Amino acid sequence: MNPGMQRLATTMQVMLVVAFLFALGGAFLPGAVGTVSGSLCVALLISAPILRVLWLTVSWARVGDRRYASFGGILLAVLAVGSALAFLA
Repeated sequence: MNPGMQRLATTMQVMLVVAFLFALGGAFLPGAVGTVSGSLCVALLISAPILRVLWLTVSWARVGDRRYASFGGILLAVLAVGSALAFLA
């Protein structure tokens, strides 16, 4: 496995463990601390796949694979437009 993909795999594993810890905090900590911990868990679970697509898109662009890089860019653009529309609605 190349070093970039190894870093991506390690980053995703760390994010998984952190999300699990936030989920435990959200489930078992009382009051505002538990609410914040649960919210951070949800935010991390949403941002992890976006980070992975961004990472892979940049990687594909660097090696010159225009087709996959453009598909990744289109996917990220759709996510951005969807998020903007959700906030405006």
